[in-house]
Amino acid sequence: MATVTRTIGAVGRHNATIAIWEAELDEAAEYSAGDDAVGVCYDDSDFDMQGDFTLNGGDLDDDSGDLATVTLTVAEGHRHDGTTGTGVRVYTSTTTKWRWIPVCLHAIASADGPFDLIIEWIDFDGSDEGLGSEMFTCNSQTAGTHATTCIRNCLLHNHEKRWVSATTYDCAFLNNIFYACGGVGGGQIIGIYKRGYRHSAYTYNCTFHSVIGTSSSASAKIEAYRQIYEYGETRVKNNLSTGHDLPNSSSTQVYGYFTTTQPYNTSRFSHNAGDDSSVIDIMLDGTVGGSLCFSGVIPADIYVSTTEGSEDLKLKENAGSGPGVIGSGTDLGNDKNVNYDITNFDRDTITDWDIGAHQFQAEDTVGASFLLLDF
Repeated sequence: MATVTRTIGAVGRHNATIAIWEAELDEAAEYSAGDDAVGVCYDDSDFDMQGDFTLNGGDLDDDSGDLATVTLTVAEGHRHDGTTGTGVRVYTSTTTKWRWIPVCLHAIASADGPFDLIIEWIDFDGSDEGLGSEMFTCNSQTAGTHATTCIRNCLLHNHEKRWVSATTYDCAFLNNIFYACGGVGGGQIIGIYKRGYRHSAYTYNCTFHSVIGTSSSASAKIEAYRQIYEYGETRVKNNLSTGHDLPNSSSTQVYGYFTTTQPYNTSRFSHNAGDDSSVIDIMLDGTVGGSLCFSGVIPADIYVSTTEGSEDLKLKENAGSGPGVIGSGTDLGNDKNVNYDITNFDRDTITDWDIGAHQFQAEDTVGASFLLLDF
């Protein structure tokens, strides 16, 4: 068993594109059963997507077995700083719809085991492609492989229908910033549609901002983050949901958080915040209890910039009258690198965690860069 690393980029790398690297994951000439495959992207130029991309490599062509894990990451010094255009970027130069379809390699042994497939540190720019396809779909997995995919420390933005669909099977979200979603979907737009099933399918320290509807109907609806089940394995903690809107100002159906199963167990759903009351009324069925969730957050008070086209959703010192998210989170430990924020700052070095993807530091310090692997 070995870790096999391939570089990906336009200048002197092993593979020129992510698609070429993915195609080689099945080749026994490159890998052996039980290997951990790592693709390391470089910001030589942006990666232009043309149509759907299925990331399902790892079933070796000599029938010797599967790879153990697959990680698609970004080299130190080539990662984004929490804002778009500052690191490795995936986008489309056309109006051709594109989706990433991650498919897990195999079932894992326990309900809290390692991730089979990790996608991290990439800036996914939907490019407002306009044809109504979600950015990620995790519904192509098969029974027994639930939620072994993890998306962490990524930016996912400017997509007109949906950031992620994971209604049949699942995906873990750790320390991501999702923003600028909407424009396609008629009277209801759901930014993230998530099952919340098993095998570490947690949603931890994510920021969801600006799901925008186009319908002026009073019955139109926004759901930025929709959790459709509550299982014993469900965990939704330290998340921040703000800035969602509909053209009809009389509409009350703007939900930063939404669930079809109520009430939530507050030991599994806690320390979440937003600017509307859905964080309590919907997800907790009006019961705050020990969840330490709160509403009333004012985006302009907490983010560096909410200006469309130049969003910077890292935290600043709360300058207004709304409740602050700095220091209001819960310590989630360091399993699976959840302690590294969107700038790679190590929260293990401080006492109080913030809510959302970014850990505010008064002197704008960030942690040293590490190659985040998960074995």
